[in-house]
Amino acid sequence: MREERGPKPGAAIEGMQTGPRSGGSAGPPISVYLVTRNEAAHLDRVMEAVRGADEIVVVDSGSDDGTVEIARANGARVIHRAWSGYAEQKAFALEQCTHDWVLNLDGDEVLPPGGLETIRRHLGTTRANGLYIAHDDIFMGRTLWGHKHRRYCRVYRKSRARWKTWIRVHEHINVEGPTEEIPLTLTHLGYDTAHGYMDKLNRYSELKARQREEAGRGFSNFRLFFVFPVMFLKFYLFRRMVLSGRRGFIKAWIDASQYFLTEAKLYERVYRERTTGEGGRREDATPRPGRDLAPPGPPTPGS
Repeated sequence: MREERGPKPGAAIEGMQTGPRSGGSAGPPISVYLVTRNEAAHLDRVMEAVRGADEIVVVDSGSDDGTVEIARANGARVIHRAWSGYAEQKAFALEQCTHDWVLNLDGDEVLPPGGLETIRRHLGTTRANGLYIAHDDIFMGRTLWGHKHRRYCRVYRKSRARWKTWIRVHEHINVEGPTEEIPLTLTHLGYDTAHGYMDKLNRYSELKARQREEAGRGFSNFRLFFVFPVMFLKFYLFRRMVLSGRRGFIKAWIDASQYFLTEAKLYERVYRERTTGEGGRREDATPRPGRDLAPPGPPTPGS
């Protein structure tokens, strides 16, 4: 682990407006923390939106695209740490923050104009230990109209928060005590292209499959056949992606495919083990009626 310090958030940086706070806003000090690897494409916008934060901590796991230089130029304290998983990396970054109130962002998430000051004003009056912020995925260059945005707890007291470090993907933080929603929406730029989004969800499905195996929840015949249509309808209808026309249809299809791929990868593991005999001799891998192409049965225990 190696730490690099850029200019302090309140220090003069060429080409930047300086000052730890704008407008003399009230509220407790806030640390902003991020974990990064090759986030140069959007990091300047992310940093611009939190300019004036009392502290910015970036934990980087080997970027080679200028991410570290951008972070340092924007006043961040950069710490180099080998990748250990989403939740573990974020738990480590949280511990590096020096203030109790923290804001967690990804390297492709942008607060709206005035967002940091809105958070500060809210923290000056709230009794909550955590604040939920809406999340708007940009897809094909635009927001999904009418889409039901999910909310995530992104602002919380460090002393009352713990990451679930055993979760490999779609990590979650536990915040003790009351939480509230705040009228802000993060702009998420990381899912903009169909290619990039499918690539990410393919990686996520692999991590999810490993997590299922570690929890003793293996392949389910029932889920293999039905998880895709069920999840597609969930995203397309219940999360209102239908209102975005063809873009909504495509995104709902990609979202549902992650769940199908998770099940397909779990099945592949079972199939390969089953078709490999003693001593590593591989049997005929041709699908056999009644075995590999069997109709869906009841869900397996724990699926």
